[in-house]
Amino acid sequence: MREVKFYTLPPVPYPYILINANNPQTAFVHKFREVVKSIILDSGVEIFRDPSVKDYPKAHIERIVCLYKRIRRLFPHATVWATVPDYCDDYHPRNLWINEEMTNIERTVANIIKCVETYGYVNWLIPIQGWNKQPQSINRCIKQLHEHGIIQEFQYFAIANLCVEPDIKVISETIKIARSAMPDKKLHVFGLKLSAVPLVRTYIDSFDSMAWTRPVNSSLNANWSCKTTEERIRFFNAWLNRLNHLMAQKTLDCYI
Repeated sequence: MREVKFYTLPPVPYPYILINANNPQTAFVHKFREVVKSIILDSGVEIFRDPSVKDYPKAHIERIVCLYKRIRRLFPHATVWATVPDYCDDYHPRNLWINEEMTNIERTVANIIKCVETYGYVNWLIPIQGWNKQPQSINRCIKQLHEHGIIQEFQYFAIANLCVEPDIKVISETIKIARSAMPDKKLHVFGLKLSAVPLVRTYIDSFDSMAWTRPVNSSLNANWSCKTTEERIRFFNAWLNRLNHLMAQKTLDCYI
């Protein structure tokens, strides 16, 4: 059975950490540095929730590189991955397309090439993008990355077009396509829906989520989102318990 790692920004000591480039809470995580094994630096794609935002801020890639260096210094014994800034299509479909030839996929590939050629010393996590609710579209991205030698050179790729996708069928099909196209690569999934985990656990190596900040069931008897430290810890533990229940077997390397 494939071991699956769950990345997040937890309220307790935890080995697999997700840090957002737009809100890098490194001081908080550093309190638990003795148990941290691996860190993924997210690119901050949530800025595109605002439909008026069409691109990352100027020098955003350089900012991520600087943050990567800082995290490496703070956690010298952890593996650190920096995500290449990608362009999503799921918040507002086609909003980040320039034209039919330069869609969000081509813009993402252009950033990948720039990052790996300019900052080759960074441990890049390579995003795989697609079009909204079109699982087969990720093959367009994979094909372009293969043509540029990225697939051949790198080992860790992130499916990045499912962050807010609610349709389990779309999620499952997309991940299975990625695994079929890259059978020998490590696959991460950004923002994987909890209920989809049992369907895709054998196809992926890791995923992340911050959904535990909302109550996973009514028994928590709490607000819509956690408000206090005690609620954060209680919500987090309840979410992990639910996750392990869905996994059915202890194939997830996480702390409870």
